[in-house]
Amino acid sequence: MKRLRENLPKQMEAALSEHARLAERWAGIVRLIFAIVSAGAALRLWDHHSNAGTIYLALAIVWTAAWILGRLLVHRAVDSGIAATTLLDVTIVNLGLVAFVSQGLFPQLGAGLFLCYFPILAVVAARYRTMLLLIAAAYASLFYLALSLYAGSPPWWRLAMFGASALALLNGTRRPKDLVVGVAGAAIEDAYSLGAKEKELELTAQVHQLFLPPPIVDLHELWSSSKHGAGTHTGGDYYHLFETPRGPLVAIGDFGGEGMAALADVAALHKQLEKIVARESTLTGMLGALNAHIYEKYQGRRLFPLALAQWRGDEMRYANAGHLPAIHISKQDHRPLPATSGALGVAPDASFTEEVVPFPARDLLVLYTDGVFAKLTTDRARGVAEVESFAEKFGGGEVTTLCHRIFDCAQPGFDLNKDDATVVVVRRQPFKAEESKQAAG
Repeated sequence: MKRLRENLPKQMEAALSEHARLAERWAGIVRLIFAIVSAGAALRLWDHHSNAGTIYLALAIVWTAAWILGRLLVHRAVDSGIAATTLLDVTIVNLGLVAFVSQGLFPQLGAGLFLCYFPILAVVAARYRTMLLLIAAAYASLFYLALSLYAGSPPWWRLAMFGASALALLNGTRRPKDLVVGVAGAAIEDAYSLGAKEKELELTAQVHQLFLPPPIVDLHELWSSSKHGAGTHTGGDYYHLFETPRGPLVAIGDFGGEGMAALADVAALHKQLEKIVARESTLTGMLGALNAHIYEKYQGRRLFPLALAQWRGDEMRYANAGHLPAIHISKQDHRPLPATSGALGVAPDASFTEEVVPFPARDLLVLYTDGVFAKLTTDRARGVAEVESFAEKFGGGEVTTLCHRIFDCAQPGFDLNKDDATVVVVRRQPFKAEESKQAAG
């Protein structure tokens, strides 16, 4: 990154040098105009009693020669000749002024040659050569000052206008370079930051997969489909499917945090929950044990909204500690399952409630985190309503299709999501219900 920024001014200088050679064509046009105007002035003053017509004719010939020389330099791409031709242009004007002074015609005639300095400086500015512009301006102004004082003509007004023009053109030679270097530098930094952020997101997603279950989980009792997207700013989404002797258990929550630190916190929680699930037999017992651990470690500074669902035969035991409401989709309708208690980590002796929900074969359960609707709205109630509408609209589809449609429809556009997002859809397997009936018979 540092090397790129150091090389940028050099590359810009090289690009402007190439532009300077192209700008020499404009200098040729200016010389040709000077030659034509000088020839016209010679014709107009040819019958004048002075030698003004002859001087203008000589200037027309010299400007024509300078135009031819400039074209040769353009075709040969002689970069070193640009400074020489610029100083030659100023010298031609100076010699013309000297000729008029020597004939005693200045300032009555020939004073208008002073105006030739302005287009010459403008062409130099178009080449983005700051030092050359300074040299040409100093050469012209000092020569004109000495010549005017020698001829007895006050030069101050003309020199003031010439100096103001030179300063304006001098600023113009620097600004494009500074602007381009600044914009290019900012673009390089943005590209670097974006690349680093994309690498971090990629690494975050890979690490997250270490404790997230596969996108498709096919158990004897359940079929589960999930989709997760890493956030550019915040993380902390947690989802896992445990196989226990008491039936499959799904857990989903959002511990918050940023970057790799959030992943480390969630990974630690996952290890703790694995131990708790292995020893606790009820959902309330699991929530209580994890709540005690979180409060002891963070002292109320971190909260963990978490929802647990466990299936036993045709029933689902459900406990939601401050997480978003799950959506139960059956043949008859779909209904939200709201939180049954507050989030984990609020108080060391918090109590939790477990509910039993009838859950026959082929029923679906949709679980999600708030990052899913973050692009649609920042309002929690509206976001929940949006997800529920998607679930109702696509609820008749296949499990994986439903999962992906909710995820994709809730996150329109191609911009990366700031918060990580997770959607899980679980379906009761039908053959498990049939086996249960046969066992009961």
